[in-house]
Amino acid sequence: MFEIKRISDKPVARTDPAPSRFKYGLHRFWMRKSYRLLVIFFIPAIIGFLSVFIISKTYNINILLKENTKKFFELVAYSPAFKVVNLRIISDDPAVVEKIKTNLDLNFPLSSLDINVGTLKEQIEKIKLVRSANVRMTSDGSIEVEVEKREPIAIQRISNEFLLLDASGFEVDKISSRYQRPDLPLLVGIGADQQVGQALRLLLETKNLITRVRGLVRIGDRRWDIILDRNQVIKLPEKEPIKALKKIISLHEGRRLLDRDVIYIDFRNMNRPVLGLTDETSEELRKIRSLVRGEAV
Repeated sequence: MFEIKRISDKPVARTDPAPSRFKYGLHRFWMRKSYRLLVIFFIPAIIGFLSVFIISKTYNINILLKENTKKFFELVAYSPAFKVVNLRIISDDPAVVEKIKTNLDLNFPLSSLDINVGTLKEQIEKIKLVRSANVRMTSDGSIEVEVEKREPIAIQRISNEFLLLDASGFEVDKISSRYQRPDLPLLVGIGADQQVGQALRLLLETKNLITRVRGLVRIGDRRWDIILDRNQVIKLPEKEPIKALKKIISLHEGRRLLDRDVIYIDFRNMNRPVLGLTDETSEELRKIRSLVRGEAV
């Protein structure tokens, strides 16, 4: 029933655990630090350097890198997320809008990566018509500029130039003729731009005479002369000019003084006002006084 197997007398072959000569030599080679550095760092570096040298000899690698870098940048910069295609200016004055567009001179499309909002703001606020500006980028690919403009309220004449001034005396713009802005008062003389507020208060005090006012002249940067039609002049003092003007307006309203043949009213000294008459009126007054009172004028 049972089969008995005989054990063979042949020896069993065993594998030798010792490494081969090649493996042993390689292991000893790898144990040296200098050889490891040579294999890990220097040989790849030499291969890389040779590769770059060969490629640079074959192609101009600088131009190739610049072109590829530029293409990559343009691809990213002009993607819909960064593309800017429009300039929107919030202002009801066409002159302001045109000046801003001309000053910025933007060529669309642009990339928002190339746009410095702070620089644009500074550039816009250098325009004389602009008091302040708020610049921002919008999600629809636009540069939005909200402008607060300077309002001209007077004209200053310097030689043959006509400057538009705001309430602070800042030069807003230039015009070629006084008749371009007949709605604004005319100021003449050195220092007139520094006293715009006082000039406007004087104009308000002229009341009904304001339709006859041709302009205000700053004399010696100290005081004002008010020039009326018919070449009449109101000479105001250096101190308290508004008080002096109120007295003159009261005289005019009571006696229609400035409707007569008067050349000037001199209130530079309010205690001793002087009335300048035309030659014809002075001569007639002289004759009347001579006949009636026997006075010499």
